[in-house]
Amino acid sequence: MKRIGYVVAGVVLGALVALQLPSSAQTTPSSTPSQRSVTVTGTATIKAAPDEAIVSLGVQTQANTAQGALSDNAAKMTKVLAALADQGIAKGDIATSYVSLYPTYGSNGQDITGYQAQNQIDVTIHDLSKVGQVIDAAVGAGANLSNGITFQLSDQNQGMDQALTDAVKNARDKAETLAAAGGASLGDVITIQEGTPPVYPPVTYDRFAAAGAASSPTPIEPPTIQTQVTVTVTWALS
Repeated sequence: MKRIGYVVAGVVLGALVALQLPSSAQTTPSSTPSQRSVTVTGTATIKAAPDEAIVSLGVQTQANTAQGALSDNAAKMTKVLAALADQGIAKGDIATSYVSLYPTYGSNGQDITGYQAQNQIDVTIHDLSKVGQVIDAAVGAGANLSNGITFQLSDQNQGMDQALTDAVKNARDKAETLAAAGGASLGDVITIQEGTPPVYPPVTYDRFAAAGAASSPTPIEPPTIQTQVTVTVTWALS
């Protein structure tokens, strides 16, 4: 009986030791203190004048037959393209954006009364002073559709370097204010991260009337394009 008692006691003691070892390891204090820091997001706005315009122009025709609608449409669009060439528009700056042919119906919604064809193109104009003139020439040649004018920048990186510099300065000004309020001062930069690269949003004018050539060029006033850049900077605090 005594021998059995020793064995049990030994097992219990071993269990106690096994339970205590992990506990003592977890209570070891960390020898690396956490570094104080401040993280701030800075912004800057780029303002730029557009140097390109994309004009949407089209021809819509209607006839009793599908072939008649398409043939009439092709003839008028050919004249529009010739008028654009006369204005110095290169073939590479003209792209077809939409072509359609569909039936028209009578009052009962079932009987086909004819067919309507549409052909639309996007024309890129690099000289903004000629936008109104190009529109008038196309309308005079037969264009009777438009989805408006889109202004954009040919160089999407225009002003980017200065904007990033300004955004970092904006972030530093904020960080210095926060650090001073907390009784600290800025140390070294730990990280700098640029936000999503900005994309200059194209500015689209409302669709313009295309009923016939005007006696004077259609007035066009390009807008200012704005976009915002962001940076996130982390400084150490001292």
